[in-house]
Amino acid sequence: MVEPMTNSRIPGNYFAPRTYIKSDAATGLLSTRQGNRLLAVPDALLRSIHKALRAETGQAAPLALYTFGFWWGGSFYDRLRNEVESYYNTTIPQMNAVEFLAMMRQVWAVHGLGSLTLDFTYREKGLIQVITENSAMALGAEVGVEEGHLPSHHLEAGFIAAWFSRWAGKNIRACATDIGLHGESNAKRNHFLVGLAPQIEQVEIWVKQGISSTEILQRFADDK
Repeated sequence: MVEPMTNSRIPGNYFAPRTYIKSDAATGLLSTRQGNRLLAVPDALLRSIHKALRAETGQAAPLALYTFGFWWGGSFYDRLRNEVESYYNTTIPQMNAVEFLAMMRQVWAVHGLGSLTLDFTYREKGLIQVITENSAMALGAEVGVEEGHLPSHHLEAGFIAAWFSRWAGKNIRACATDIGLHGESNAKRNHFLVGLAPQIEQVEIWVKQGISSTEILQRFADDK
């Protein structure tokens, strides 16, 4: 699913905040180094996405949130693609794992999506582990969740899946794992497994059984 890691060709951080974000003191407007407008999204709006979709779709809310996240992530990727490829002098699909990881971390950080960690240890099994911290997309994940249940972070899972789908040119899916297993605030640290549909369908079954990502990955590793 991913290319072997090789030496990085990255010339520098295109998304360094000091050069990427431009502000107009007269109007208070923010824009990127390419002149594209930036918008600061308030917490209330992020929470309302979860509330509105759950209210409109009921039991289908997980699918609706995932689909919305996938559309959002795909649109975001497409908007950035041309300027990223021009700067790095390579297409994003041609980036190796090291380059793609560095670029994703920079994108997430400068756009307020939190810090990102990617683990390619199980790539030969068709799985990538993704950990996000302080992600804005996690805000409101608990809104509308039935009492006694935990948020499943379908919005963020869809967003992440879209990025890997565009990169790999395949239908990649993502599933949140370790929900409530670490005693951490879900808004601060979230775990995801990313892969092709057959792997993620099995992951989803084990997640519903309360199995941790560590054990899930070990099961895939033990499966010869």
